[in-house]
Amino acid sequence: MDNADSKTEEFAFRVSGTMLNCTHEVKAMSEAQFLAGEDARGVFVVLEPETPPGPKQLDALAARDALGFISDFTEERFEKPDEIPSFGDVTAGRPLAAIAVSPRSGVRLRTLAGTGFLRVRLEGEALVATTPPIAKKRDRSNDPEITRDAILAALAEVGVEKGDTLLVHSSLSACGHIVGGAKTIIEAIIVSIGPEGNFFVPTFQRSECYLNGINKRWDHRPSDFRDRASEAIRWVGTLPLEFMRLYPDAPRGVHISHSWAGWGPKASEVLSRQGEDEPPFSDNSCPAVVKDMGGKILLFGSPIGHMSFVHCFETHFNLPGLGPSYYDVRLADGTITWKYVPKGLPGPREFYSKDENARFFREAVARGLDIHRVPLGVGELRRIDCHPFWEIGSALVAEDPRIVIGDV
Repeated sequence: MDNADSKTEEFAFRVSGTMLNCTHEVKAMSEAQFLAGEDARGVFVVLEPETPPGPKQLDALAARDALGFISDFTEERFEKPDEIPSFGDVTAGRPLAAIAVSPRSGVRLRTLAGTGFLRVRLEGEALVATTPPIAKKRDRSNDPEITRDAILAALAEVGVEKGDTLLVHSSLSACGHIVGGAKTIIEAIIVSIGPEGNFFVPTFQRSECYLNGINKRWDHRPSDFRDRASEAIRWVGTLPLEFMRLYPDAPRGVHISHSWAGWGPKASEVLSRQGEDEPPFSDNSCPAVVKDMGGKILLFGSPIGHMSFVHCFETHFNLPGLGPSYYDVRLADGTITWKYVPKGLPGPREFYSKDENARFFREAVARGLDIHRVPLGVGELRRIDCHPFWEIGSALVAEDPRIVIGDV
């Protein structure tokens, strides 16, 4: 693959499906370009991370004579950006080549494809330039069993206390086998914070019809905050869906794309502040209000790059990288309309893939940000207090407004 400076970048690929005989470089395009109707004959299409290589997508690629696709889609959340997902032979007789790449490589490949500088070179039925070595998926057969008591002890050790208000991001499998699944984690959090505490989980939806470009997501669903089991929010993890199943009457915000659901005596008050069409991370958003309450961020196995609180800096200080967004909305009578939401999040951010290696987090830690850590099974819990993080992060963005986006 060549970039604009004609320097070769190499990526690790896992190849499956029917590889077509091709001994020359072929073009790759982004999914947005494909959906916009550009000529796809003989090219690879780089799919969005949320796009499953399912029958509908593959039939569309084959119908327009695409050579194949490149994807970092996985039904799991990969905690290491250099891991390479495996979706097996999904082509099912279609004349397509299937290339799986790591989440880290996927970010770069999509950037190159969108600018027209991505090329894929095949030799016979082999793909060249496959370095670094393909990473193996972690064998989960020997994962430890983690009980509710172990979770309670870890929560206490990481600094979760009675009366706390928490923003919770989670990865259910990151620490090992949770006995009882997401229900056990939810119960442990409730016991840890007590009846005076509050906690909130993201229930974001895939409802964009325009976000600095046409809708690029095949799992697009009209926004409907009444639909508490929507497939459109499955991407935020198992725990939020399980929470809404266990507590069907729990408060949930009405924001079109970035709603939160919560538990606790102040949950309704917190979630009622943000309107449906405000900026997703306005000063009335759940993360911003929790910050004002002196709350904490709990990462239960989740990588720090999934911590959406960072977007509050972008919105509050009007940093570069925000853009206009339009959303499909399902009304109570079943009809669908669209609404405008300012200061959307149309592009990648460095911390999405680099996690604590992103410059924003490195410099925040250097300035004194304390990330409390406690091991749990094969993973860990992390706690960050919102107030000191806000003070440190505000100083960083005042010095360099692009520090949150990074070099992407």
